Amino acid sequence: MRVLHLTTEFPPVIYGGLGTAVGGWVTASARAGMTMGVLLVEGELVIDDPAGSARYGAGGRSHPLAREIEGGERAIVDRDGIRFFQASWGDAAGAGVRLARRWRPDIVHLHTAMVWPVAQAIQRQTSIPLVYHVHSVDKAEYEIGQEPQPWLAHSEAQEQAIAAADRLIALSRDERDLLAGYYPEARDRIRVVGNGIDEPAAVGPLARPRCPGQPLVLYSGRLVERKGIRELIAAIPRVLQAAPTSHFALAGGPPNLAPADVAAQWLTPEATAHHARIHFTGWLSPAQLTRWYRSADVLVVPSRYEPFGMVILEGMAHGLPIVASDVGGPAEILDHGRTGLLFPPRDVAALADQLIAVVRDRGLRQRLGHAAADEARLSWTWPKRVAAMREVYAELTQHKRSTPRFALPRWDHAPRASASPLDSSPARGTGTGLRWPSPAEAMT
Repeated sequence: MRVLHLTTEFPPVIYGGLGTAVGGWVTASARAGMTMGVLLVEGELVIDDPAGSARYGAGGRSHPLAREIEGGERAIVDRDGIRFFQASWGDAAGAGVRLARRWRPDIVHLHTAMVWPVAQAIQRQTSIPLVYHVHSVDKAEYEIGQEPQPWLAHSEAQEQAIAAADRLIALSRDERDLLAGYYPEARDRIRVVGNGIDEPAAVGPLARPRCPGQPLVLYSGRLVERKGIRELIAAIPRVLQAAPTSHFALAGGPPNLAPADVAAQWLTPEATAHHARIHFTGWLSPAQLTRWYRSADVLVVPSRYEPFGMVILEGMAHGLPIVASDVGGPAEILDHGRTGLLFPPRDVAALADQLIAVVRDRGLRQRLGHAAADEARLSWTWPKRVAAMREVYAELTQHKRSTPRFALPRWDHAPRASASPLDSSPARGTGTGLRWPSPAEAMT
């Protein structure tokens, strides 16, 4: 089985859960014996190699590790046998078609509608089946998560990808129902396959370097509306009033902003009074984030809308007790009272109450964290996830790609060589005057 993944993120190029999930899927699938290719559009990929780290820079610049494959295309091949291809926005569609014809994947696996024009070009000129991994529903980001208007422009590209894909991957049963509610004609093509996690290194809570009397509550992820940051900031003063030795760390933010600038965007006057116990880290590399996980005592996930939540699995793998909104992925992954504590989304008082309960009770933290690590090992490791995805691929490799199930306007304009789909021009094919958010903008 040969699969070509289309993405704008791959570790260490990570803006949120998308990059982590794509990296996990590709690596685990390669280790399971499938042949994996990744077309990374515009990002800068860093591959660790015995001869030293090598970069595959934006715009497809080659380097000593780039190797020729069929037809003259060039790729980096890493230690897991994964082939990484690079394209600029201006040449992404053409590069995708050339790659599909020469590398001949059995499946094209799309991970973001930001590169839908690439998938569309491949689909128009080949008969390769298309799987679209719907990591979030853009209309829900806007309507439920209350993200800003640019998401509406992005949703039009997503609608076209949903219409054209042979199979759609939803991350949870709740997300399947949401997706089918927005796009009822797609219901029969939706398959539920949740993400996975590497085998936890140890059962139960890891040793925490902090003083037990000063529990650290960690938030990890993009700092955006739908992640419930405003509710968390509103809950923090209540928690500190009841448990004044607690600390909070919010990990994430646009790579180009200093932690102080990120804090200035989000802290309210009431929360600013407690600034000594609220730390914004700014954007972190995966290695830096791991150190925060190992230092934390509690993980909080206050999302208004959460299709899955890779951060939930990461917290479980690190043996952390988790306080999360009772929505989507968190509600499906966590067992309230056993592997985590759930609260109604957007309920500041309920969020504060659950955080107070867990920071005050070290025994509760240990019980929840130990059970969460056990559950991660039992149910959420990558080999179990890959087996489910292989079944989806098998459905499609037995016959050629079918036609779209319902009609939507085609995305008829290829990306211009002088600009990307993320520039300030109107979204192509929409006439709305809206523009797509870039990955970095989506974090602000």
